[in-house]
Amino acid sequence: MKIAVACIGEEISMHFGHSEVFKVFEGTKDSFQETKTIHSPGHGKGSLPQLLIKEKVGVLITGGLGEGAVQKLEAGGIEVVRGAEGAPADAVNEYLLGNLQSRGEACKGHHDHSHDHGSGEHGCHGQGGCR
Repeated sequence: MKIAVACIGEEISMHFGHSEVFKVFEGTKDSFQETKTIHSPGHGKGSLPQLLIKEKVGVLITGGLGEGAVQKLEAGGIEVVRGAEGAPADAVNEYLLGNLQSRGEACKGHHDHSHDHGSGEHGCHGQGGCR
């Protein structure tokens, strides 16, 4: 199974649409490795879900994302795990062990990108991400 982790630098991105790269891991709970890095084409409407669907990813781990992205990913057969943070490999390990569950809600108002993403602890890009 391919597991993609939305990242900014070496950390899990708190917002899927602002990810710089997606680190792709493959393996089992006993042994897994990073197999690929996919560079984000940008925050275009529907482009990121389609990219991951095309890559045949089975699971996406991210901090937060909008409901539209969740729907597109799930329609493409991708399980979405939101509310993660920290190092990508640690999150993949916890997921494979059955310890990482999706938490929180999708970010509101991301369907048309006309809202203010905000900042600080209550905005999409604060410490809490979209949870």
